[in-house]
Order: sequence, then C-alpha cells, then structure tokens
Amino acid sequence: MWCVRLLLASLLANAPALAQPSRQPVPTPRRLTDAVYVRPLYGGPYRHCGGECLKSGTLSWFCTERQQCRLNCAIAPPSMKCASP
Repeated sequence: MWCVRLLLASLLANAPALAQPSRQPVPTPRRLTDAVYVRPLYGGPYRHCGGECLKSGTLSWFCTERQQCRLNCAIAPPSMKCASP
C-alpha cells in the first residue's frame, strides 16, 4: 500500500512538468539575398561561389565573406543566392 501512495505522490509532484511540452527554440530560416555577378570593388572581401547545373553548365557568382553560397538547379533559370548565417 505504501508503494501506491509513493507512486501517486511522485506523479502528482511531477504533473506540472509532464503537462507542459518542452520548449525548444524554433530555428529561424536563413535570409537569402541576391547574388552579385561581377566582382565588387568596394564593401570588403567577397567569396567566389560556383556550381554546375545540368542544362545551364558552369555558374559563378559572389557573396560576402560571411554568407554561404546557395545554388538551386531545380528551377529554371537556376537560383544563385547568398544565405546569411
């Protein structure tokens, strides 16, 4: 009988914690910006990006040094973007 009381007491003590789902931070989508196709002469260092699509061939563009290069060949024309971290 004391086992049942202990079990009920522990369940009642943890009921508020069990009722609330754990809150995990929602990932924010990365902001995409248009690519630059001619090497800029101003604005600091730039990253040279490149990739290939089956129908379009070799592609190249520039993003700032902190951005990541994104190439999407699934659409026509291919989408060359720069993603901010």
